[in-house]
Amino acid sequence: MKTQWTVVDALRHSRHDWLNRLQLIKAHLSLGNEARVQELIHEFVGEAQQESRLMNVKMPLFTELLLTYTWSHPPCNLEYEVLGDVHTLTKYDEVMYTWTLHFFSMLHRVVDVYAENHLCITIEQDDRFARFFFDFRGKLENIDEIKNWVIHRSNNIVSSHIASEEISIEIQLTKEG
Repeated sequence: MKTQWTVVDALRHSRHDWLNRLQLIKAHLSLGNEARVQELIHEFVGEAQQESRLMNVKMPLFTELLLTYTWSHPPCNLEYEVLGDVHTLTKYDEVMYTWTLHFFSMLHRVVDVYAENHLCITIEQDDRFARFFFDFRGKLENIDEIKNWVIHRSNNIVSSHIASEEISIEIQLTKEG
């Protein structure tokens, strides 16, 4: 299920994304909307900083999954953030990559593709734990499938909430051992 991206693919997608951002800035400059240009620049810098923080957790599979998510035109907008001091989480890479890949697959089956769907993934760390929060807002067509999916993957899930327009799941992994 994983696509093997080449360096050229990665550069092409990155160039395309940045060109779109520059065109957005250019359009607002031509309209004389300097305040919006400043907001956009601030937003783009924040996204680049979060991308850097994500890369610094040293989870290459998980990071690649998030960074390339939009390349296949999924039915959800994805945002991610890494909070707190950044620590290496390499030992959780495979398990979080696999869990997240399956979550994406399940989510894509049950969302209304015509609705505005938004998924935020937050990584929060302290000295003892790494927590991964998956927060979805949008329109779901089959919450029973999601509930069953969560029940069968409850290992490390410390909390979950599922409703017709939202999903919140918290996964906690211990840093000991």
